[in-house]
Amino acid sequence: MPFPFRSASLLAIAIAVPTVSQADEGVLRKSDREYSITVTGERLDRERSNASWSLIDAAELQRAQNGSAADLIARRPGVSITRNGTLGAVTALRIRGAEGEQTLVVIDGVRVGDPSSPGGAFDFGNLMLGSIDRIELLRGANSLAWGSQAIGGVVSINMTQPVTGDAGATNGQINAEYGAHDTTRLNGQLRTGPMGPTQFGIGAGYVRTDGISNAAAGTERDGYRQYSLNLSNRTEIGETLSFSAFGLYANSRVDLDGFAAPAFTFGDTGEFQKTSEHYAAASIEHRPGAQASTTGFSHKLQFGIADINRDNFDPARGETPSFRARGRSKRLSYSIDWGFGGASDNGASNGLRLIAGAEREWTRSQTADAFSADAGRTVTTGLWAMLAGRPTNGLSLTAGVRHDDHRDFGSETSIALDAGQQLGDHVTVRASYREGFKAPTLFQLSEAMGAYGNPALRPERARSYEIGVRLSDGPWWFLDVAWFRRDSRDLIDFVTCPAGANALPAICATGKRPFGTYDNINRARAQGVEVDGAIQVTDRLLLRANYSLISTADRTAASSLEGKQLSRRPKHLANAEIMWSPGDAFAGTELSVAARYTGASYDDRANSRRLGEYWLVDLRIRYPLVSGIDVFARLENLLDTDYQAVAGYGTTGRSAYAGIRWAF
Repeated sequence: MPFPFRSASLLAIAIAVPTVSQADEGVLRKSDREYSITVTGERLDRERSNASWSLIDAAELQRAQNGSAADLIARRPGVSITRNGTLGAVTALRIRGAEGEQTLVVIDGVRVGDPSSPGGAFDFGNLMLGSIDRIELLRGANSLAWGSQAIGGVVSINMTQPVTGDAGATNGQINAEYGAHDTTRLNGQLRTGPMGPTQFGIGAGYVRTDGISNAAAGTERDGYRQYSLNLSNRTEIGETLSFSAFGLYANSRVDLDGFAAPAFTFGDTGEFQKTSEHYAAASIEHRPGAQASTTGFSHKLQFGIADINRDNFDPARGETPSFRARGRSKRLSYSIDWGFGGASDNGASNGLRLIAGAEREWTRSQTADAFSADAGRTVTTGLWAMLAGRPTNGLSLTAGVRHDDHRDFGSETSIALDAGQQLGDHVTVRASYREGFKAPTLFQLSEAMGAYGNPALRPERARSYEIGVRLSDGPWWFLDVAWFRRDSRDLIDFVTCPAGANALPAICATGKRPFGTYDNINRARAQGVEVDGAIQVTDRLLLRANYSLISTADRTAASSLEGKQLSRRPKHLANAEIMWSPGDAFAGTELSVAARYTGASYDDRANSRRLGEYWLVDLRIRYPLVSGIDVFARLENLLDTDYQAVAGYGTTGRSAYAGIRWAF
């Protein structure tokens, strides 16, 4: 089996590519163990992994039916989510105890964080499942391929992709669903067959719901509406060139709750937010060895853009926006992939492969409210390279280094190393060390009068360690155990400004920050164990489960918070799922029961507001009505659990949905 690398600009996110666990295929019984992994860009036998990586494929997306992508990602080890109330409200995803702002999100090669938000995070509240083809999740720090923000991990999302190859025929699907809270969902995908040298993938979605009250104490429902359209293209230009393009537009509206006069307590208000998102990318790849070549040399040039506009409205104050935010990032990258060396008897590459890249990113933001306006922009240049090789059939080694130059804070260098060793046919051990960093956002760096920024900020930095072992018996079962630790320093936090010329940070002494500013004052540690496994009991029955123990601690020296648990970081996370197909007279029917456990946590850094533990159980069923047409239904929060993920915010109780899918 070959060991080629593809799409080098994405390769080094996970260094030596993590193996796809069998359960992540959707079914364990898959004869082809080779995967093209977008998050790393590498095509690799899943048994050769040196990091923790998970795949949510088309089969699992079909079983999930519809809903928020964050809820499905949260079924993977080490992942927790928080949502500020209704569907579409601000949703944060935390990986292995890292902040939501420390998770890098990439959609079809485009970084999609919001430069105009205080922490620069991507809001998962507006990401729905309807037009997604696959989701890949890397757990652990790694800034090698993408630079800033990949401290907790990386989430890579592929929207509707074109059919590849001459054999592909035009196909697609249309879904319609109705359910709780007067929720309507419509979405569809179309993949064209070959149109000469080019092929297209088109996706569209619509969702509308009355929702629930964002404020737990509120009585007024807060609704949500979104429509979206995405387009992907791949064009072969002769024997050695290929052109790819991607575009996504989403327009959303979500109702908000706030702090209305005269009590100024959190409750029902008429406020709402409108968000429009535009993501696009274009790339051209040259493979001198022809399109089907998986060895030798290739190089790729790509340009991507992300544009996010947010407007908040308060009808009680008029029709003009009470707050406006505009964030944009553009990224130009060039990468090479050069393999040299021989191959072993079984076809695996025993030579070396050099993967390297250069990139430049331009970022800007603008914000304005009734009191002040702020604007900023910056430029970052990055260079990175890695070597990957297999000295023997069972041993894989990789090493990489990256250097970034940021116009405002200076430079940052990151390294990554890992090793994996197969022991016989059923055991693989691995170890890795990776570094990650997160640049201060433009909001945090702003030196404008009346803003909150501090131009002297340094980047947040993290060192991540991991040791793991995987046991597997081919297509029947696997068990993966990983120990990890991440030490973070120079974490950015908001501080009040004391009076006096000797005040720290220095900007406090200028008198420009009467309400406070940001500073690098915190340290933290997250460490724990992840256990992930699955077993194919019979052809019709699959069991899958995972458990994560994540201990987080504030390690800010001489602080009253030292030793406290980081906020909204449950110590215990667990997931279990049973998938069964009855067969015989019910051939094609699928039933699944999924349970998610979230342990107790604290809503604040002082650990004074406790959030209780809870279980969420979902039931799903799909039945083929006639050829090409399925009906499906699901019951979310089957036990009608009353819980809170964020103090003061509402959560959804038992909810039923039903729909129909036409595949053609």
